[in-house]
Amino acid sequence: MQLLGIIRNRKIYHVQTRNNPDWSKLLPKSNWIALTVAHEGDEELIPIVANACLDRNASYICCSGELSKLSEEYFDEEIAWSAVEVPSILETSPITTSHHNLEEGFWFASTIADTDRYTVDTVVCIDLTEVKVKDLLCKLIEQINIGWIPPD
Repeated sequence: MQLLGIIRNRKIYHVQTRNNPDWSKLLPKSNWIALTVAHEGDEELIPIVANACLDRNASYICCSGELSKLSEEYFDEEIAWSAVEVPSILETSPITTSHHNLEEGFWFASTIADTDRYTVDTVVCIDLTEVKVKDLLCKLIEQINIGWIPPD
């Protein structure tokens, strides 16, 4: 996992799932925001990433990319199934969002996403793609730090 920069006191990290078999062990253990990036062809990784994020107590989960809706639905389904076994889990379950546009999803995760339950100062961008989005994330960090916001 690599620190890419800081936005508004939030540390922004990137981890690539395809070339790092131990990526999930690097995730924070609690109070963090997950930004997943998944495109066509990454479907098989969504369940693995979802389980890792939920096991590591992500407070907020922002799904982005071509498979953002599918990713969010998978997270929501896993949360719902957990609630069947332990109903009280819904009180602390993460909030999920979907952003087809990576730039918008990253902006949301790094600036707006928040929870009243915890102080969240870490965003981990979990890259499921083969295209590797790290360079784009670095550019977005620079742009957001000088005031860029996504267009409507």
